[in-house]
Amino acid sequence: MKIAISSGHGKYIRGARGEPVPPQLDEVDEARKVVERVADYLRTAGVTVETFHDDTSHDQSTNLDTIVDWHNRQTRELDVSVHFNAYDHSAHGSEVLYVTQEMRAREVCDAICAAGGFTNRGAKYRGDLAFLNGTDEPAILLETCFCDNTGDSNLYHENFENICQAIAQSVSGENIEVAPPPDAGRPPQRPQWPDRPENIPVEDRPTLHQGDEGQHVLDMQRMIPRFSGEFDGDFGPTTYDNVVRYQRSRGLEADGICGQQTWGALYDHKLPVPPPPPPPGALTPHDQALIMSIANESDIADYIWDDRGVAPTGWTQGMALSFAQTYLKLRQNHPAAVEMAKARTSSDKDALNVYRDDFSRLGMSNETDGIDTLRHLYALMLGHGMRESSGQHCCGRDMSAENWESDTCEAGAFQTSYNASNASNPEFDNLMDEYLRGLSPGYLDAFSEGVSCSASDWENYGSGRGLEFQELCKNAPAFSAESCALTLRNLCNHYGPINRHETELRREADEMFQAVQDYMDEVEV
Repeated sequence: MKIAISSGHGKYIRGARGEPVPPQLDEVDEARKVVERVADYLRTAGVTVETFHDDTSHDQSTNLDTIVDWHNRQTRELDVSVHFNAYDHSAHGSEVLYVTQEMRAREVCDAICAAGGFTNRGAKYRGDLAFLNGTDEPAILLETCFCDNTGDSNLYHENFENICQAIAQSVSGENIEVAPPPDAGRPPQRPQWPDRPENIPVEDRPTLHQGDEGQHVLDMQRMIPRFSGEFDGDFGPTTYDNVVRYQRSRGLEADGICGQQTWGALYDHKLPVPPPPPPPGALTPHDQALIMSIANESDIADYIWDDRGVAPTGWTQGMALSFAQTYLKLRQNHPAAVEMAKARTSSDKDALNVYRDDFSRLGMSNETDGIDTLRHLYALMLGHGMRESSGQHCCGRDMSAENWESDTCEAGAFQTSYNASNASNPEFDNLMDEYLRGLSPGYLDAFSEGVSCSASDWENYGSGRGLEFQELCKNAPAFSAESCALTLRNLCNHYGPINRHETELRREADEMFQAVQDYMDEVEV
């Protein structure tokens, strides 16, 4: 048998990362170890195997193309991609993803779980992944365990050899009993961290600002949990955004300057500060879990959107949570929610009027104020976000557009820019301030499931209010949804897909939101 096996993501396109590492895991580092060790085991059984790690790509699209192209150049009978999962530090277990290889995926998942002691999340069909769709031989994608879960990480370290042997045996069908030498068949590799950054005394660290370069910047980049960008020693805009995000998450002054206070937090592996308490009547974790379950089991979760494919898991479940939150606000007569739920107007800037015939064909009337109109608006938004960004909450600006000043730069799943605010003020700016103060949860973790963000996605432009808007759309996707809802009601020509009537309106979307509404009405959330 001939197998081609590669690690997910790449040297410069980093995947998920635990917090802190160690004891938790870095996805790229560990996937590479698993690939090479599995290859060692396969070779001892006489299996022909080729391995690959992407060390050249600098953006997500190129990374995916590079990996798929490498696989398709190999002579092989099976393609395997090794990844590690991440979610909320509590999710755990192993799963194997497939399009055509359900039985093989189930066997491999069972083997990994038996060897590692992981919770068995099973074989899962995923029709939206570039690797599974792009390779022209049978393919599976391994989510070995959750790299941001300490329990999974400890099991992985304790059972590394057993896990790799089980993967090799289950993908090849060969009986593998003898462990190969540790470096069998593996080219020499230079360690990524010849000197750990913590070996330098914290008091010897300089204060770093945007524009600085060198080893101290490189060490800082490596120490920031979930750093989204290249480890290049260059304190540019992406590094600045990462520093600000880290400072905010640790309760530090978010000035984008790495001084002794920030260095100290990095050295001490300071944990994130608890988020502010949710406003009265907000969704509990239990409510959130059930609402996400409603979304993920709905018909719209598996719908193949025109030219976009199946939505990421995070898109459907995140939008379900956002709708539930807006419904709560509508019950409390929140001015922004009331504006979103107003009856259809005759304006050509109201999306409910522009799409009046589409709504009418589906029996979705928007002639009265209230929850039905709000729900129909969210049904339109579910398709609108798929058209604008394929459901990617972190989507950056349109790289082909020239309008990327602070107020005109598009950001987030709906590709809204801050200059849309004028049509819906004061509701728009008041809503933005509400999220900036942490009074409404953004549901970032929920929206992030199944989504990969590149360094260019996270890059923001300009300064002031427009810059804050871009950051908020990506880091608090529920705000992106609510600000889009206001814009669709008052300036829908802001969006090209609406102007060109490309956004899909699906009955299944309304049915999913109706199920969320029914749940909230039943339990009186």
